[in-house]
Amino acid sequence: MRIALLSNTPDLSPYLGEIFKTWGLRLVQTLTFDQASGLDPAEYPIAVVPVSDNRPEKAIAEYARRGGTAICFRPGETLTTLAGLKRLGVKETPLRLRLTRYPAAGLAGELLPVVGSAEGYELEENATGLAYLSLPGRFEGETVGIAETGIGEGRLVCFSFDLPLCVLLLRQGDPGKSEFIPEGDACVRPSHLASDVGPHDAGWIPYADLMSRVLVDLCLRYSRAPVPLVSHLPGEAPGILLYSGDEDFAQVAWNDDELGCVADLGGKMNLYIIPTQTHSTPEDAERYRRHHHIGPHPNLRPLDGHPIPARLAEFERQIKLFDKMFGCPSVSLRNHCTAWAGYMEPVEVMERLGVRMDANYFSGTYKSDREGAPYAAFGGALPSRFCLPDGRIYDVYQQHTHLTDDGMFGCDDYSFKISPEVFARTLKRIFTDITERYHTPYGVCIHPSNWVRFSGDQGKELLLQANKMGLPVWSFDQWVAFWDARDSWHIEELTWSGRHLRFRLIGQVGHEDLRFLLPDEFEDASLVNVSVNEQPVSTHACNRYGEGVSLVPISDDHGSLEICARYNA
Repeated sequence: MRIALLSNTPDLSPYLGEIFKTWGLRLVQTLTFDQASGLDPAEYPIAVVPVSDNRPEKAIAEYARRGGTAICFRPGETLTTLAGLKRLGVKETPLRLRLTRYPAAGLAGELLPVVGSAEGYELEENATGLAYLSLPGRFEGETVGIAETGIGEGRLVCFSFDLPLCVLLLRQGDPGKSEFIPEGDACVRPSHLASDVGPHDAGWIPYADLMSRVLVDLCLRYSRAPVPLVSHLPGEAPGILLYSGDEDFAQVAWNDDELGCVADLGGKMNLYIIPTQTHSTPEDAERYRRHHHIGPHPNLRPLDGHPIPARLAEFERQIKLFDKMFGCPSVSLRNHCTAWAGYMEPVEVMERLGVRMDANYFSGTYKSDREGAPYAAFGGALPSRFCLPDGRIYDVYQQHTHLTDDGMFGCDDYSFKISPEVFARTLKRIFTDITERYHTPYGVCIHPSNWVRFSGDQGKELLLQANKMGLPVWSFDQWVAFWDARDSWHIEELTWSGRHLRFRLIGQVGHEDLRFLLPDEFEDASLVNVSVNEQPVSTHACNRYGEGVSLVPISDDHGSLEICARYNA
């Protein structure tokens, strides 16, 4: 059993593939549009179809009639008619998506922002609405957002908006805002790329991630077998704290103070160093690296207002200078003041130089309003590769940073000036949501110079609460190593027969914290036991997104694992 991802590049099928990989659904096979004709629902019970002018809609309809589930975004006339939908015209965005039929992972009544392109549809009698679109702050004008329609032996599931484009624009921002600088600022930053999502009513949920999870959950629901997922979190952890600090102009003693405290409380962190103006010597950096990780902190601020190519050249020069000065590769980075250039142009430089993760995208509404929720502006928490709207994937992970101490705890006008006492209560809510609802990372930046002046208490609160709630404290580089290892594993030859689920798990890179998870219940059957290479293994039962699951270790000494999971009534 596999999921077919139909593709006719250029389209956003590569980004759909990235969404599935991010959530650990490793049963997806990309097929061309030509292969849609004769697609076997027994082998491919689900087919996902991106927006394209030349989709083979008749072949997709025949596939559904033979028993397949076809999931389409902004369907054309043939599928619109078969799905029992009446086209009403293009809708203005931003919109809100209200899930009505099935519970949605991580949501408890909240609405999800929709940006990009969307159509208005009216339901006919044979179609069922799974979700609805509305304009924020307005009652009238609601139309169906996701519809399910039985066709022959199968079904059509039609999204009235382009989900992969929506997720891309939410996570990465609007390319039309490239080089935009709002009044009151002097610097191009990723935060100024944020798409207009309307009123800030979704900032407390990682809405971009949860939007992509809607698609994954539909695939799990329509599958004909219990589907294994490669866990996106290490070990049995319900979430994770990603800790970092930008050195800026800090003294070495200040670095040592924060690094020492993080280590004493069982964590690791990244220290991002400006290679052109640091007090840290190579010997200091070697000492930091005995327990923690370092990365470049390119300073592009002296080039504010200069052409994009000049800023990119300086960006590249400083990354190479960092590598040469400290004798270690640049695995992850963050720019000083998050200075940026263009849209994805800095990511192209990172990819060329082998940088694996970018941490420049800060959540929040810096110098635009006072919305201080953890996921405001971008709604992203999980790492995912950057992508252009034409489907060009960059081999660089985008990891949002959700908190910066100068923006939350400082005394400057742009800061929220939050005391340690107020932050402690707010953080408890954030970590409770992560451990019970979202199961995502929380990325922070606590500068050593601010640690010794005003943010040390809040930094310690982060570490103490993370320890109390079972959240590992990892550096961004540590996170990259886990994510790269996880990315190398996929699933093949899955069969479901006689209440036995069998599949092969294949990977190239081992990691002691890798797990895959299985649902504890499927239809009327319950998971009894799991064996790996014919040997019984222990599992860890837990709850993820409101469902009982069992986590199973992925052995790091085998490249191919034969898995058998036995269910019974």
